Amino acid sequence: MSTTCTPWTGRAVGVTAVAVAVAVLVGCATAGGTTDPAAAIPAPPVSGMQVVLRAGGHAVGATLADTPAARELAGMLPLTVELTDAWGQAKTGRLPHPVTAEGAARTVQPVPGGIYYWPDTATLAVYYDDIGQSVPPPGLIHLGAVATGMDRITDAGSDVTVRIERSAAAHP
Repeated sequence: MSTTCTPWTGRAVGVTAVAVAVAVLVGCATAGGTTDPAAAIPAPPVSGMQVVLRAGGHAVGATLADTPAARELAGMLPLTVELTDAWGQAKTGRLPHPVTAEGAARTVQPVPGGIYYWPDTATLAVYYDDIGQSVPPPGLIHLGAVATGMDRITDAGSDVTVRIERSAAAHP
């Protein structure tokens, strides 16, 4: 079963999207602004399901973490998400369904190559640059990491359709 996530429409939703964008990334504190010393620790190496992010005819290899939230995302695959880059550090887009965040570890210091989830807006984020900012608490849930081809996501433009699917190597 394939799921497609379409862009938000309507004035009220547009205003909400702008407010969320400001709260999530534009209004972010600097990396030194956090008081949680563990927040600056990079995400652990990822072991779990191999996936492919397909964008503009290119394949980007990634691995989803072996966590409840990442397994829930894997249950949505294959999945098409419209990603937008408004801040010069990540491509973000809404998932068709929220992912369970209860009990999940969070970070306010996303790292390039990381795949994250912002539970407040059911938004998936693929970070490609570290511009010295952190996200506001309670932070993002780490879902996985891009292994190869990150430049293809970075260079895909500000609006890109990404299809996430299980890697052929992941099938028995």
